[in-house]
Amino acid sequence: MLRMLLAGVLMVCLDGAARAERPTERYASLQLLVARQALEQARALRQSDTALAARFARGAQLDAHLAHRMTDSRPLQQEAAGVADESARLARSLEQDGS
Repeated sequence: MLRMLLAGVLMVCLDGAARAERPTERYASLQLLVARQALEQARALRQSDTALAARFARGAQLDAHLAHRMTDSRPLQQEAAGVADESARLARSLEQDGS
């Protein structure tokens, strides 16, 4: 009887742990904000310093990918994917202009 009770308690605990929020979840939106800010900085530098702008764009892309991996939220993942794609396009454009 005690074994069955302990097994039941263990199952409830494991079920709750499986649904628990990932430790990184609370920081994903902040990481996405960092990505957006880097993208904006890249846009602002586009005319004056293409090499630095390209570095900011690549940084924005990495930050957006990181934000995507930090969350299970589909809307946040979609936003992060959009920022990553936009950053990659800008970086490619800047790198082509600079070569």
